[in-house]
Amino acid sequence: MKKTLILLLFAASIQGKIFAAQTSGSTSANFIKIPVSPIASGLNEAYTAMVGPDSIMYNPAASGLLNYSCISAAHNAYLAGISQQYAALNLYTYHFNIGAFFNMLSSGEIKTYDINDNATGSTSSSHKYYGVSLSKSWPRYKQDKGKADPMLIADSWTKIPKVKDYRPMVYRFSVGASAKMVSEKLDQEKASSPLFDAGALLVLPNHWHLGASFQNMGGKQKFVSQTDEIPSVQRYGIAKDFVSKKEILVITFLLDSVKYSDYKNFMIFGMQTDILKMFQLRLGYRGQKDVGGKVSFGMGMNFDRLSSKESFFKGMRMDYALLDYGDLGATHRIGVQLIW
Repeated sequence: MKKTLILLLFAASIQGKIFAAQTSGSTSANFIKIPVSPIASGLNEAYTAMVGPDSIMYNPAASGLLNYSCISAAHNAYLAGISQQYAALNLYTYHFNIGAFFNMLSSGEIKTYDINDNATGSTSSSHKYYGVSLSKSWPRYKQDKGKADPMLIADSWTKIPKVKDYRPMVYRFSVGASAKMVSEKLDQEKASSPLFDAGALLVLPNHWHLGASFQNMGGKQKFVSQTDEIPSVQRYGIAKDFVSKKEILVITFLLDSVKYSDYKNFMIFGMQTDILKMFQLRLGYRGQKDVGGKVSFGMGMNFDRLSSKESFFKGMRMDYALLDYGDLGATHRIGVQLIW
């Protein structure tokens, strides 16, 4: 019985403890607040101004600055058999980038009991959202396909060559939007609602990234007989890296300001250290007074040196993140990324 209660509470809203506020209980689909990507999770989600395969989850505009295609996938393990699956895809085209993403939190089998604590069978729950995205950046050059823009914060890929042609080192600007569907199921009860995201990202000289996004706009969800708004979120972020000679060491600092519609504004700080473009260490701090665990940790390893020049995939990496939810315990995230 105890396990059943834990499963139901966790699957319904693991973040209920974290985001309990004066408007607690006034929103639905709170599972969308659960971080999924190991890289972003290791930074405690200070990711609004970053450009990478997981950007679509925090700022759809950032995906428009990628000059290559990529996929990111992750498996997250929680307590009592609860798991989460995630995948995000970004396809590069000359005119704009196309993205797609999927995220599902599932409970597995939940045993059911009557009021006398007698077993009556089993049920299950699932919570998911999925969607598509379009993003476009300026200026955009056809010959940059498959290359890294040196104006951006240095990435960890070694088989992606940098643009060597002259480019005005003045700015890069990108906008993006996503349309997605959130859906929840508990036993025979179902609920779903469409949502929309929009964002912008400005890159200034010396690797300064400034990003802003507005997510989960326009959604309400009716579950059984009650209708609640889905929590929207405003994100504002800044990122800057410091690079040693020959990029042997790259340290990136990130700062996000986040405001959920059902919670007051809070700040998130993140730091990533990239060593030899092979090993990455991440640290994140979430400035919330009532949060269960404020600190996150992460690490990653780049395997693109193992791929040949003739290989279709130009890079592969694996990442891990650890987040602590206080009384609910620690959670683990493992993911992979492929680029081509």
